[in-house]
Amino acid sequence: MRRSSAGRDQQVSPFSAILHRFCDSTGVVAAALVDAEGETVDYAGELSPFDIKIAAAECAVLLGTIRVTQAFDWIHTQELVVRGRARSFAAFTLSDGYSLIAVLSAGAFAVSQRALQQVLRGVCDEAGLGCEHPCTQVPERWERVDVFTPNADRRRPSSVWLDGAWRDVEVLGRFDAGGGRDIGYRVRLSNGDECGLVRERLGVWYVELSR
Repeated sequence: MRRSSAGRDQQVSPFSAILHRFCDSTGVVAAALVDAEGETVDYAGELSPFDIKIAAAECAVLLGTIRVTQAFDWIHTQELVVRGRARSFAAFTLSDGYSLIAVLSAGAFAVSQRALQQVLRGVCDEAGLGCEHPCTQVPERWERVDVFTPNADRRRPSSVWLDGAWRDVEVLGRFDAGGGRDIGYRVRLSNGDECGLVRERLGVWYVELSR
């Protein structure tokens, strides 16, 4: 997986690693946490800081405008996606006027819901914000993990890194992971616990944790 990186014009904050991991997990070009005034709190990605901040501010303004328009009842809008030829953009509302902005590749129109759940939860926990986005309200809680796969089948897990150690897994079966090229496995860990593992289309693995 690529490592998102670009020169910075501000000090690293606790949000930096959360946003970097989001970019690396999804192929998102850049991501930013923006406050109610459209100012970038922190960011990550492959674009220059200036470009990220301008894109984030414009998306925040557009999202704010949509939420207060009187033509439609969109005051409770939680997500906005704009699909473009050169770049696409996504905005996700948090509490207190904050939002997460993602710059996507050309023609993109979706972000991994597991990666989105993890970044929204991470940002909100760090900032003490609330988030009611649907992906954070589902019973399943997903976190990205490292998974070892045998050379004979790169799509089938044999061990997973959990709690600071590699845990052997026994595949019990497969399940619907949302269609597309995502693959879901029900596995039993070496300690007897069972959980879900999903390999998404970019080769990133997620484990289902109990809430």
